[in-house]
Amino acid sequence: MMKPKLKIVFILSLVLLGVLLAFTVFQPITSGGKFNTVASESIIKKEKMWVIVIKIINQADEDTVYSIAWSTGGNVYNSKEVLIQSGRAFTDMHHVYPETAKDGKIDLTIYKEGEPAPIEQSTYYVNFN
Repeated sequence: MMKPKLKIVFILSLVLLGVLLAFTVFQPITSGGKFNTVASESIIKKEKMWVIVIKIINQADEDTVYSIAWSTGGNVYNSKEVLIQSGRAFTDMHHVYPETAKDGKIDLTIYKEGEPAPIEQSTYYVNFN
């Protein structure tokens, strides 16, 4: 037979476990309340190229223009501006060829309209051997 103190601790532990499980089901635990603007990245090696896929999510309460710039060796070789509706996502599929990335390094910079600093900067290393 269990001692009364142990029985109370056991019951309180079960109640606490139940409360934590309820929180994870009804309100998943998140860090910071929001996820990154660039939600996912994929890098795929094909026979004669690399494909970099990014997904940008507009978390703003209004439609927003984002500028995407791909560069190598400090020179932008591909850029675009996209209007993403509030709460929507945009997927960009970028192809990298051997003549593009001679040094094996591709830089991605994303700006949000009206903000002087980039919201995302990433470097990808590609090898064509």
